[in-house]
Order: sequence, then structure tokens, then C-alpha cells
Amino acid sequence: MIEPTPKVEGLTGDRHGHWVFALIGFVVFSLVFQWASLHFGFKRYLLSAEMLMAMLLFVMGLRWLGVALFLVTAGLEMALGAITVFRLIDIGQVLDIAEYLFEARVSYLMMLVLLLVFAATSFWIAANRLKGARWAWLPLIASVLMLAQWQLSFAKATFFSPPFAERNELLFGSSALFVHAVLEENRRRHVHIGANSEDAEYMPVAHPSAASLTLGEQPTSPRILFIIAESWGVSKEQAVIKQQISALSASVHVQNLRLGSIDAVGTTAAGELRELCGRIPTRLNFRQMTAEAIGECMPAKLAKQGYKTVALHGAFGAMYRRKLWYPVIGFSDLVFRETLPFTGTQCHSFPGYCDRDLLGVVRQKLNQDKVLLYWLTLNSHIPYDRRDAVNYREDLCRAVFGATYSEQLCGYQNLHVQFFEHLAKLAEDETMRGVEVVVVGDHAPIFNDSAARARFEQEQVPTLHFVVQ
Repeated sequence: MIEPTPKVEGLTGDRHGHWVFALIGFVVFSLVFQWASLHFGFKRYLLSAEMLMAMLLFVMGLRWLGVALFLVTAGLEMALGAITVFRLIDIGQVLDIAEYLFEARVSYLMMLVLLLVFAATSFWIAANRLKGARWAWLPLIASVLMLAQWQLSFAKATFFSPPFAERNELLFGSSALFVHAVLEENRRRHVHIGANSEDAEYMPVAHPSAASLTLGEQPTSPRILFIIAESWGVSKEQAVIKQQISALSASVHVQNLRLGSIDAVGTTAAGELRELCGRIPTRLNFRQMTAEAIGECMPAKLAKQGYKTVALHGAFGAMYRRKLWYPVIGFSDLVFRETLPFTGTQCHSFPGYCDRDLLGVVRQKLNQDKVLLYWLTLNSHIPYDRRDAVNYREDLCRAVFGATYSEQLCGYQNLHVQFFEHLAKLAEDETMRGVEVVVVGDHAPIFNDSAARARFEQEQVPTLHFVVQ
């Protein structure tokens, strides 16, 4: 009697089908988060080592441990996006962003839920299919992927520094390592602290701010409009910024227009403290900020001189906890989305009212004898959604970028051209005469692709100064 040939476990027979379906599920899961990274402009490893480990634990029968590691990995992926897009310097700040999540656009919330459900389903299918296969193949696959990643990283020595690698070189690696590396890079770019200053929360800026260069230590204009323009960067091509401010340059109501640049690194909030207080925070602990720790900031100084101090931002005041620390640095009138007296256009790029809808508020708040109006713009933030540009023009991009440019880069240009066109229109209003205006970027713009990033200085932002006549 001929004995039937036994089936060999591994990559043969029925086991082959298990591996094929499992790997497809693993790749599909990875592509879900890869799509999110492409949409919001941050980099990640295409295949996560933690996710492969979660599948291994699941296959070995440690299902709940595998599921727990899956949830941790999903959290790491979302944290990676948050700390990159918002340039956070502490993982604890992700919780502050998470509190803001439920005030986001409904479409973004639905997208997040669908993304997590789809990712969880892909993981469950992949892990279940592997139950019929030899789990010992997983470490072998991980080793092969790791060797492939080493080969991709070898020439540029980016194996242990994934933030500096190109997206097409990021095949396989640890999500936790990526998060740690981005946090360290954000801290490095955020502030250079001396060896004896490790306990200091706020350090004086190493280079002059736009506020000190334009307004001086003792501003004299009775009405000041100070604007921090979100993601406004210094282009290496002069034609880019000239096009952005062309409406102001051509306006007969703009006097003594001066364009410059300053050194700048860090988050949007760090840019705010740089300009308003002349300080760089070593940590963004806004719950604990005190006037004694931060020193006397420009709004507080002007308030003592009888100025009305107003802060305006189209997003919710909970973001970066601005409603807590704006009063600490001297603002008496806070205008956020939740306090705006109208239902303006909801932005597509970022939850809040579009900057073009705030011009009337700006005009109204400046209609006082002595006033400092600080305006932090909003909708020129990544992903630079073209729907936030009322008059989206491809010809603007072709004129300064040539025939080849990304949609993200063109959206960025359109949004800044639109903002300065609206600012020039505001300057035509009779009530604006005599207002001194300062505009400065918070940080260099963030883009998905290296070609777009290479067009901008990474540690400089533009400054603009003029008087309305």
C-alpha cells in the first residue's frame, strides 16, 4: 500500500495560499497608512516591524498580546503624523492634539475611523491566514526586509536616521524608532540649548525676530497689525515671493514696503513665542506657563501703555492651548473660532474658518485709537488644499515653477498669493490708514516630496513691513 505523501509545512501546498493572503493583507494594511502619510505630508516606513511582530504574536496563539501591539503600532503611526506635521518636540503633546481631534471636520473624523477599521480588518485577515502556516517564516521575512532596508540606507547612512531618508528608501523598519528620530530632530531644530541651561524653559532667541527688527523694543505706532503667516517660507527663487506679494507691491495704499528674512526653526507655537516674547521654549508645556517664566512679552508691554491687545485665530482656542497662555503673555481680547460672531467658510486644509473670512474682524478690531492686533493665519497649512483658494490659478505656478511642479506646491503658492491679495484689498479701506503692518512666517513649509522642499530654505522665514496710507 502506497502511503500518501505528507504535506510539508511552510511555503508549499495549502500553506502557500495562507502566506499569499497573509502578505497581501499585511501590504494592504501598510498602504492604508502610507496613503495617510502621502495626504498629510509626512514620511514613514512602508512596512512596520512592530506590525510584523504583532502578526507573529497573533500566529503563536498570543492573540490579545498581538492585538495590543497592533493598537500600539496604529497609535505610533498616528503619533508620527502628528509630531511631523505639527513639529512637536514631546510625545506628550500628541495628547493635546488628540483632544482637538473631535473639533475637526466631520469628513476627517470619518476618514480616520474608516482608515482604522480598514487597517484592523487587514491585520486580522493577514494574521488569521497565517495560522495555517509555519510562523517561523515571519522572522526570516523580517530579516530579509531588514537587509533590504540596510542596503537602501547604506549609501546615505540613513539606517538609524529615517527622517533624513527619501520616501522611496523607506521600505521596512521600526515605527517607534521613526517617532523617536523625528522628535529628536524637532528638538534639534527647535532650539540649541547650552550645557548649563538644560533646566530653563524659555531661552532668549539667538537671532533677531521680525518684531524686534521692524517694531523695535518700544513700538510707537498707535495701531499695529502683526501677522504670523502659517507656513510662509523663503523660496530660493526670488520670483516666487515677488509673485506672492505682487498685489501689495502694486498698491498705492502701501507705503515703505520692505521685504526681508530671519532665522526660524520649530513649531508654529515656537514661532509665536519667538515673535511675541523674544523667547524660544525648550518644551511646550503651555499648561504651566507663567508670566514670571516667560518674561514680559510685547502684548503685556503695550497693554501697560494703554493699547488694546487682541489675538485672532480661525481655529479653536484649544489648539496648542492658546486660550490658556495668550492671556499670560498679555492679550486681553481673544478671538477664536468658538467666539467668532459668524459662521464663515470651514477650511478644507485645517479645521477652522478660512483667513479670507476674517478680514471684516480685522478691520473692526483695528478701529480703535491704540491697538495691537495679532493675527495667526490658518488655511495655508499642509496639505494646502486647493479648495481653500477661491480663485485657483495654474498659471501662477507655471510662471514661477516652470512646467514641472507638484499639486501641493501649486496649492501653497495659490494660498499665499490669495492671502496677500486680500491684505492689499484690506489696505484700501479708509479706516486702515496709518496702520503699521508686519507679516512673518512661522516656519518653513512642509511638503511631501523632496523636490518641493528643496525649493525653500529650511531654517528661514520671510518678513514684510509696511504702513497703510
